[in-house]
Amino acid sequence: MSRLVSLISFIAVVLYAVAGLQGQAPVWQSADEAGQGQTPVMPVHQEPHHRQVFQYGPLRIIDLQIPPGDMSWFHTHEWPVFYLTVADSQTRTQILGEEWGARGRGAAPGAAARGGLPPGGPPPAGGAPRAGAPPAAAAGAAAPRAGGPPRFRPRVMSDLSYADRAVTHRIHNNGTSLYRAIGVINETAGGDETITEEAAGFSGKAEMSNRWFRVHRVTLAPGEKAPAHQHKAPVVVLQDSTGKGIASGPMTFEFNEPGQWGFFDAGARHEMTNTGTERLELLEVEVRRR
Repeated sequence: MSRLVSLISFIAVVLYAVAGLQGQAPVWQSADEAGQGQTPVMPVHQEPHHRQVFQYGPLRIIDLQIPPGDMSWFHTHEWPVFYLTVADSQTRTQILGEEWGARGRGAAPGAAARGGLPPGGPPPAGGAPRAGAPPAAAAGAAAPRAGGPPRFRPRVMSDLSYADRAVTHRIHNNGTSLYRAIGVINETAGGDETITEEAAGFSGKAEMSNRWFRVHRVTLAPGEKAPAHQHKAPVVVLQDSTGKGIASGPMTFEFNEPGQWGFFDAGARHEMTNTGTERLELLEVEVRRR
């Protein structure tokens, strides 16, 4: 009888403990139209639309996808991020506690692109085209095809403002098509900007360079292979065009559409090959750190 009483008492204690743990679990509640009442407010890599697909120490890769008419939850950016926008749509953002602000067509999340836009790249939201930029590049679109509408061209930018001030906002896709961007987050204080391209393992001039990211474009003709090389910092490889290819080293990554990615750690020797029938453009994004 005493054993039965002891067993019942034990079960009661366990059930009480489970109920207590459940009571401590966060209550998930989305914000209302005015932007109030969301719990919890999460870091960007935990927001459901910003799906984290890779993490290596302070480096994260996120795949942001917002269908037309959909809206992200409020999320917080605390670290610089590099974006490759691969699907375009009209969007708007709301900073927590402020009114909705209109955004330019296809503008990447996080308004400022301080020090991040490449020469001839797209302007900040609402801004004029950059001097010397062709109209198509300034709009983030490829040249029109005969008899058809312009084809969206993937474009790159980085937002470094989060290093100075964290931002909590949400994004609404108020357009008619999918908005998608691949983000590379650098959760460090950045690297030494005096290190040259050659010393870092690159050839030629960087397309974008700042304390957190250095970006080089690799363009390969059908069947062409880039020479094997390595870098002093981790590198994320992103596909920036149509076509097919392979990046091979300690691991092998296949590329077959814009936004596909690969990763090679510092010192990992690797090479890239165009295995398709059209020109292939890849970006090597150096995630800089000391």
